[in-house]
Amino acid sequence: MTSAHVMPERLNILVVDDEPLNQALLEALLEDMGHTAVLASSGEEGLAKFMQQLPDVVLMDVMMPGVGGFEAVRAMRRATSQWLPIIFITSLSQVDDMVLGIEAGADDYLLKPLNRELLRVKINNLHAQQLLHKKLANHNRSLMEFSEKAIDDSQIAQDFIRKVTSLDTINDPDVQFYLHPAENYSGDLIAFGRTPSGQLHVMLADSTGHGLAAALNVMPILQPFYAMTAKGFSLGKIIGEINRTLKNYLPQHRFVAAVFVMIDPDKQMLQVWNGGLPPATLLGGDGSVAHAFDSSSLPLGILGQEEFDAGAEQFFYGNNNYQLFLCTDGAVDTVAPGADMLRGMQVLLDAARHEHAEQRLSMIQQVVNQHLHGRPALDDVALMMLRCGGEGKDDAASVSRKLSGGVEAMQHQREIIAPALQHAEAFDWQVQLQLTSAQLRKTDVIPLLMLLVNNMETQHSNLSSSLFVTLSELFNNALDHGVLKLDSALKEDPAGMEMYFEERARRLQNLEQGEINIRLEKFSAGDNAFLKVVFRDSGEGFDYAARLAAPLDDESLLRHGRGIALMQSLCYSLRYLGKGNEVEAILLL
Repeated sequence: MTSAHVMPERLNILVVDDEPLNQALLEALLEDMGHTAVLASSGEEGLAKFMQQLPDVVLMDVMMPGVGGFEAVRAMRRATSQWLPIIFITSLSQVDDMVLGIEAGADDYLLKPLNRELLRVKINNLHAQQLLHKKLANHNRSLMEFSEKAIDDSQIAQDFIRKVTSLDTINDPDVQFYLHPAENYSGDLIAFGRTPSGQLHVMLADSTGHGLAAALNVMPILQPFYAMTAKGFSLGKIIGEINRTLKNYLPQHRFVAAVFVMIDPDKQMLQVWNGGLPPATLLGGDGSVAHAFDSSSLPLGILGQEEFDAGAEQFFYGNNNYQLFLCTDGAVDTVAPGADMLRGMQVLLDAARHEHAEQRLSMIQQVVNQHLHGRPALDDVALMMLRCGGEGKDDAASVSRKLSGGVEAMQHQREIIAPALQHAEAFDWQVQLQLTSAQLRKTDVIPLLMLLVNNMETQHSNLSSSLFVTLSELFNNALDHGVLKLDSALKEDPAGMEMYFEERARRLQNLEQGEINIRLEKFSAGDNAFLKVVFRDSGEGFDYAARLAAPLDDESLLRHGRGIALMQSLCYSLRYLGKGNEVEAILLL
């Protein structure tokens, strides 16, 4: 990324705005930053200058007579295969407008009135991404050439792929894996990471064929998997984006079979999407099969987005000590050559019948190696074992202790800072969103809110985890109990949890009325900075006074009801207003 203290190279920046005053302001700002501004007064003129010069960055107004900003950006994206940054500069701050802009092909938004430093940072960061994009594209082209060269060049390609996949640098206590390529390069790919709220995301992918071509086919899916996981996107959104990427990137006869897994230790549930791989198999405490997640979808890169279904199967494992076993076709074919998949899976699962859960993957690995007899595998072999439940899940008493400790710690912090808050200044910035039923049905709201805050508050990186949890908790409560009117009592047992989420999905899909209003506001008090988060839903509210008075040591904390205490342990203050359908949380930055 470009340092804030180092002047980047001089960029040619196309400014498309029909207001002369806005053009003059942007031209002055850009010239002061050391860049060259190319001015256009309409969408038509902007397209013409874009085709003539292919600028480094485009700053695009939305509302213009004739060809508007959205239409102009779509035309620019169609006109070139090269990626270059496009930023909308607009006074439109509604989610619908942002969604339309992003769908049209924009990379970011800047709201009027402009902030010079925010404009500079966005231009520098997007240009740095552009340079990285070009660099990766050059590497991909080089790798295709390396495959036809001598052994020395082949070693360079191996080192590059090993560095990109980074399997020797990533780890998680709940993940074990084994990868054995048939050639120097593996078409099987393993990736896993945690969301800001602690959910485990896992991807096991198997590209058609093996060798260098197969390895290259799966490279494009790493970046969206890791980036979207880190931002807290849902599993379905990640799968949909990866399918779109592969559909656009791969040749027509190529595709990628894959299994995606989300494990939520808090809700004691997992989600599995299987597109073309052997069954993802849930193993009980003794290694026996508790459930099989069969392939129910086509592999990635075959269907377009309108036909593609990223819906995952859900399973609530409760307090059981389960493991989820994943493998690719190469493992099944190795232990049962010429036999059907069921026979091969049975051989692998028989090897997993071991009393010590941590040794099951190594037992399966031994069986695979015994069948190879020291010979190279005919296909890439990948094995994974994921822990679900068992160690790491707290009981109600432990949950109560942790929440009580967090509430007490935050109360101590409040006592220290309270005098300064009496002299709070006016807010530094404010963002308001109104989400209607249309947005609630289709928008992944929390990553959008995180993007807004992170763009405003780049210096407060330590806020990400607590802010993500706060936004998620407040939004899900507003949606589930306010708009969708779901009853938390359903979550008292695993069967009820399954019913709860099935009913949630059904009601959300059929939602015609209801809205959630969100306000994010930063303000200062003395030397301290705070972020106020306000959610108001169209629901009937609840008896929050009674809920605030309830003890924390109730057994129901294992399933639900700890949201308020969790918020009290994270936030400087938490207030419910009106009839309980509005909540205000303040976080210390």
